[in-house]
Amino acid sequence: MEQTLSDIAPYVALGAAVAAVILAILLVSLLVSVRRLRRAQQAVLGGHGERDLVSHAEGLEDQVRNLRDAVEALEGRIDGHKRELDKAFTYRALLRYDAFRETGGEQSASLALLDRDRSGIMISTISSRDEARLYVKELRQGVPDRALSPEEVTAVEKASPGDAGDAGDRRPPLAGDASA
Repeated sequence: MEQTLSDIAPYVALGAAVAAVILAILLVSLLVSVRRLRRAQQAVLGGHGERDLVSHAEGLEDQVRNLRDAVEALEGRIDGHKRELDKAFTYRALLRYDAFRETGGEQSASLALLDRDRSGIMISTISSRDEARLYVKELRQGVPDRALSPEEVTAVEKASPGDAGDAGDRRPPLAGDASA
C-alpha cells in the first residue's frame, strides 16, 4: 500500500498543480473582467467616486422625478399666462380715411384693439376742418355696445383673430355690418 501511495503521489501533485494553474488563469481572467467592468462603470458614472450603478440609477430617478415636478409646475404657470394672454389686446387694426368730402389727407381714423374672443375697444376720431370728435365703443365677443360705422366694421374685421375661413361661422355678426 505504501508503494501505491508513492506511485500516486506524483499524479496527485501534478493534478493539484494543473488545478492551481487553471484556478490562477480563472483568477486573472476574473480580475481582467472586473477591471473592464469598473472602466465601463466609470464611463457611465463619471468621476463620482465609489458610487455603484444602483445608487447612480436611484440618483437619476430622483432627478427625473424633480424634473417632472418642475415641468408640471411650469405647465400650470403657462396655462395661467395663456389665460391672461387671451384677454390681452393682441389683435389690432388702424384704418385711416376721409370722413368728409371737403377734408383730405385721411385725417379720420378708427383703431380696433381686440383680444382672442374679439372683445375690446374701438376708438375712432372724426376730423373735419373745424373740429375733431373722439368716439370710444366697447365690443364683447364681437358685439359692440353701440352701432359701428362701416369704417369701424372694417377695422374690427381686419383686427379679428384668424382669417375668415377659420372663424367664419363662430364669429357673431357685428351690429352695423351690412352682411348681418
